[in-house]
Amino acid sequence: MLDTKSPALYTALPMLATEVERGLEERLHALEQEVVEFRRQADHWRTQHVRSCERERALEERLHALEQELVETRRQSHYWRVQHGRVCERERALKERFRDLETKLRDCEKKLRSNQGVIAALKAKLKQLASMLFGRKSEKSKPEKNKKPSGGDDEKDKGDGSGKRRRGKQRGARGFGRRRREELPTETVYHTLPEDQKHCPRCGTVFIILPNTEDSEEIDVRIEVVRILHKREMAKPACSCGLVPGIVTAAVPPKLIPKGMFTVGFWAYIIVEKFLLQRPLSRVILQLALWGLVDPRNGKPGLSQGTLTAGLKRIGELVEPLYQRILAETHGASHWHMDETRWLVFVETEGKEGHRWWLWVAVTKRTVCYVLDPSRSSKVPKALLGGAQGILSVDRYSAYKTFAAGEDGIRLSFCWTHVRRDFDKVFKTSDAPRLKTWALAWLERIGLLFHLNGERLAVRENTEAFTERDRVLREAVEGFKQEVGRELAKGGLHKTQDKPLASILDHWDGLVLFLDNPDIPMDNSEAERQLREAALGRKNYYGSGSEWSGRMTAVLLSALRTAKRNGLNPRHYLEVYLEACAVNGGKPPENIDAYLPWALSDEVRKAIEQKAQAERAEEPP
Repeated sequence: MLDTKSPALYTALPMLATEVERGLEERLHALEQEVVEFRRQADHWRTQHVRSCERERALEERLHALEQELVETRRQSHYWRVQHGRVCERERALKERFRDLETKLRDCEKKLRSNQGVIAALKAKLKQLASMLFGRKSEKSKPEKNKKPSGGDDEKDKGDGSGKRRRGKQRGARGFGRRRREELPTETVYHTLPEDQKHCPRCGTVFIILPNTEDSEEIDVRIEVVRILHKREMAKPACSCGLVPGIVTAAVPPKLIPKGMFTVGFWAYIIVEKFLLQRPLSRVILQLALWGLVDPRNGKPGLSQGTLTAGLKRIGELVEPLYQRILAETHGASHWHMDETRWLVFVETEGKEGHRWWLWVAVTKRTVCYVLDPSRSSKVPKALLGGAQGILSVDRYSAYKTFAAGEDGIRLSFCWTHVRRDFDKVFKTSDAPRLKTWALAWLERIGLLFHLNGERLAVRENTEAFTERDRVLREAVEGFKQEVGRELAKGGLHKTQDKPLASILDHWDGLVLFLDNPDIPMDNSEAERQLREAALGRKNYYGSGSEWSGRMTAVLLSALRTAKRNGLNPRHYLEVYLEACAVNGGKPPENIDAYLPWALSDEVRKAIEQKAQAERAEEPP
């Protein structure tokens, strides 16, 4: 604050004010400059701020964009990471699948090679079945192609020019001539000259009839169904003694089935047709209708199948005791041929699926025994031959081996024909020439063994010759075995070669059993022959409709075939046996041992011979 009381001060005051003013102006100018500078700085920093804000916004926008891009990139990264993981998984799965496919491919290649063998085997099987169905049934070897038939020449043997030999008798071959059937019943028919040929056509002189005749013969068949009318004589007492109170009538003829309408001969015919010739009953009935057994009311067959079936059931019971004797005689033998074949029995059996049963046959020197069983196991030969002692000729079916393994007294003789069939199968079914040549060589070796054994048996009565031929046979058999061993030792055989050769060595002891037992055949053909009729029946009428029918088939087949094996006419033998049953009131005869085909009594044998003589009578019935 200024001091107004001082005059000097007033003098200096304007200067001071000027200075102050100047100072203030400078300060104001400085402030203005500072303000300008501040404004410039403010503008500059405003501009910088604006720019910074713009850059910030740009950066924020870029940051946001980058954040969005980062999010998208992360999303893409995660997506592609997932996709990569999936691709890796798929790659691993594909690699695993590739390895599996490689393994499967190798397996398929193995299966293909195996299936090629199976296909070849199936083709061979198909060829074999076709051969079995359409080919030759005989197992005899064909003659050599370059060998001429006896009695023929080149031109005649060529037949139609194809180079193949004709079937049947060859032209130019020596004949056997026509045989006169003088053993048949003979009916003489006289043929006289017509009246216009008994005199000379010119002068009319009557010819002289010569005592001799110009003879020729022909064979006729006469079969008829006859109605037999039994007229029994009746009488009444003419006295008054009273001993006979009423009318006396002749005895009723014996009947096989009480109140039955058919004779023993009729039933014997039915049984032979059905069980020996294996014709269905329906065809037998039609055959009888052709012979006149028809219903006059409508012309249809006059016999029903039910009537025959009921009668056969009764007759089967009558033959059952005879069948039991055949079973016992079969068990007591020392050598058997045994085989089996399928047989259909159309009944439901507990514990068994399907209708396939098995018809077994055991053949001895005296008997032919059939057994029907639902099983094909070893229990069937066990039940039939258990405890017996001897040699059993069989094929290589395992049931026989199992049975023999449990029996000390049974030795198995295996069939050489089945061995031969192994090589014959290769020969017929193989397309490879090498295999055909190989099989043919073995067929010739087996044929040689059969030939040498036949030569040995032909001189059994000559001890010296038998010994020499027996030595030759044994050497051939030993050489056969050594050749089998050499073939197997070489290795590299086709399985169709290896199997039959290995089977020979596996069954060798049973195959050579015939060497020390000349009575034992090399084959089991006898049993197979006894089953042929059964196989024919299986084709004709399929089998049996009940268990009792199947049992009756085995019973009657055994009786008929056993009679035939002992040189008897099966029909005549059956008639005599059934007549004995009729005489006994429709029951089996008391002395049944007299009717055994291998031990007939003189009376029974005479009755059978009388039936044969009656059919060979001079005059036809």
